[in-house]
Amino acid sequence: MDNRLRAGFELKLPKLWFGLAIIGLLALGVVSLIPAPDLGGNDKIGHFISYAMLSAWFSLLVEQRKSLWSILFGLIVYGLLLEFLQGLISYRSGDLADAVANSLGVITGLVFYFSPLRRVLRNVDRWLLARF
Repeated sequence: MDNRLRAGFELKLPKLWFGLAIIGLLALGVVSLIPAPDLGGNDKIGHFISYAMLSAWFSLLVEQRKSLWSILFGLIVYGLLLEFLQGLISYRSGDLADAVANSLGVITGLVFYFSPLRRVLRNVDRWLLARF
């Protein structure tokens, strides 16, 4: 794992937290590539929220502020890749507006790096370690 993405700064169960983040990435990929109902372009909020949540989750796990750049570029590229793949399958279509919503969500989620939720996650982490 890239040193800049280590969760060892305060978390005792980093594999659990990063594992959940990876599951979130995979779930988003599956949902993005399976047949979906046509929402008529009203899905932008869903794109924004999905990527904001992933970005926020990853931002809570990293040790250094400079790691936010890795999250930013990684998730934006992931969103672009999924939009590209949607354009290759017959029952979905890639959309530049979706890519913009994804990217804005990523940027918004990075703010959580500075939030008190980092302390909450650390407390939950220690509580789980003590119980299991």
